[in-house]
Amino acid sequence: MGELRVDGRPQAIALGSLVLGALLLIAKLVVGILTGSLGILSEAAHSALDVAASAFALVAVRTSRRPADQEHPYGHGRVENLAAYTEGLVLLVTALGLMYEAGRRLLAGAAQVDAASYAFILLIIAMAVEAGRGMVLRWAGRAAASQALTADAGNRWADVASALAVLAGLAGVRLGIPWADAVAALAVGAFIAFAAIRILLQAGDELMDRAPVGAEADLRRAIGAVPGVEEVRAVRVRRSGPRLLGDAHIATRRMLSVEGAQSLSEEVQGKVAEALPEVDLVLVVEGQQHAENLVERVHAAAARVGQVRDLHNVTVEEEQDGTLHLTMHAKLPGGLTLEEAERTTGDLESALREEFPEVSRVDVHLEPLEPELVRGQDVTRSRREVADRIRGVVEAHPDVVACRDVELSSRDGQITAHVVAEIAGDIPLERAHDIESELEQRIQRAAPEVHEVVARVTAPSTP
Repeated sequence: MGELRVDGRPQAIALGSLVLGALLLIAKLVVGILTGSLGILSEAAHSALDVAASAFALVAVRTSRRPADQEHPYGHGRVENLAAYTEGLVLLVTALGLMYEAGRRLLAGAAQVDAASYAFILLIIAMAVEAGRGMVLRWAGRAAASQALTADAGNRWADVASALAVLAGLAGVRLGIPWADAVAALAVGAFIAFAAIRILLQAGDELMDRAPVGAEADLRRAIGAVPGVEEVRAVRVRRSGPRLLGDAHIATRRMLSVEGAQSLSEEVQGKVAEALPEVDLVLVVEGQQHAENLVERVHAAAARVGQVRDLHNVTVEEEQDGTLHLTMHAKLPGGLTLEEAERTTGDLESALREEFPEVSRVDVHLEPLEPELVRGQDVTRSRREVADRIRGVVEAHPDVVACRDVELSSRDGQITAHVVAEIAGDIPLERAHDIESELEQRIQRAAPEVHEVVARVTAPSTP
């Protein structure tokens, strides 16, 4: 039938079902009284409950679509589960009452029943109407993911079966079997009880937060497929009306920045929305500790010390006795005094010893943090001779394929040279770093008027 948009249509269908149920209730009640048929009266009682159930469904569908608010941060979806459970309880009580009355009539002797033709016509019409209602409600319930509408659809099919039983009972009375009507009423009670128990089990599972079959595995699979997620930890899923509410804890590398964690979270949410669009996911990103990644653990410990703004040149040295010797360069705010900086260094050492109980020595080289903004001027053209000399030094290096760029910047009267050199793309990163250092040293020797050199190597550009 195609996809049903979740808008006002589920409410309209629930309202239409309520009106039809009310009309059938009146018709069955009149015919039941006129004929004296317990089967038809039981059908009338069933229809009365159906009207109440349809009213439950209408209220539930309308309420469950309300957006979340301050008092209901998870939305109002649970009202559908509650409505379905209430409907199941009412149906079960009614079924037991009908079965009791049918049993009493069988034991006491059959009552006088008039198997009139109009009773047969009513039951046939009721079966056709209930079958149509059941098809429409099932379609709407599945398309709108509404448990209340789906439960109401199940009742309609039970109504068809029970009406068929009553029809058979009236036929038996007309054929001279007076107790057939009571047996039909007993069958109707059994149909209602079966439908009620099924609704109670399903709604009860969801009220108790039973996870839909396969939902947790599907959610884990979708999250785990995102690059950067090293571990999918706790995952929980529960249904709330037409939606699934999920929460998950994922682990990633410990030194992922706040921006990186936000980007990863958005990527996970997008992947889940694509694979499981009915899931509203709450995601918690945590750091994953790898015992073998010692340098990252040093950075993670330093990140817990607020004044340490940058850490580089980290070396983890294992001594002969198995202890560790840590050396590093740490950048602190330039406005600190030496005493304040040493207190920060002490905090850093304490954090490192807590992270690495096997540490025997920690050496920290302190550096002031660079100013936020440096004013400079491009003087490459005016210092062409210096730039050409630097270019010649770069091109003379045996590993350099070409000198891509040389720029000279004057900062407070001191020249900084920015150099980009092209080397082979298959050179290991460690060797590439050595080439950068070698270029900086050679340029400093060849151009002593340059205060600082920043050399960068790059692979050949891909055509």
